[in-house]
Amino acid sequence: MATTDQTTNNDRGRKTLLGIVAVLAILLVAGLVIWLVLDHTGSSSSSATTTQLTSKVGPVVASGAVLSALAANAKHDVYWAGTIAGNRTEFQKVSNGSVYVRYLPQGVTAGDPRGKWLVIATYPFANGYQALKKVGQGKTVAIPGGGIALVDSAHPQSVHFAFPGVDLQGEVYDPSPAKALAVATSGKVTKVP
Repeated sequence: MATTDQTTNNDRGRKTLLGIVAVLAILLVAGLVIWLVLDHTGSSSSSATTTQLTSKVGPVVASGAVLSALAANAKHDVYWAGTIAGNRTEFQKVSNGSVYVRYLPQGVTAGDPRGKWLVIATYPFANGYQALKKVGQGKTVAIPGGGIALVDSAHPQSVHFAFPGVDLQGEVYDPSPAKALAVATSGKVTKVP
């Protein structure tokens, strides 16, 4: 009986160890991908802060743990519309800190220049909520999560949004103005986990 208990405990120990190794491998791969796609513009300690603010990433197709790690590296929250069946997420951070999560159909490569697909943008913007409310002059609509949204009257395929207490503004872009508004007001636009 003791031998069976020892075998069972050894099997559990091996499974636990394999699980830990698998998680570490995923984190290692995520870190490697981030390292490979970052634009390393400086290495001295005096320029470290500037480098973090101006580091560019992508465009790169990323999902799961890699997407979460890239978003965490942005140094501010990053918005997206969750996973969308049949689409892959493309992540891009530009030097001013703005981040773009674009939804690409299968077969479309990262960096494709066509503007045919849904994009959720996140822009660093001090007092973004108050600024959008002021610009909206009563034309904003409430969105789930306590935020507001405003259709860009000059470009109705762009819907800007903001949440109170966050120094960010976001934008939902889609070639179809109806789809852009539907996504912006759906409650699906949240922070990348």
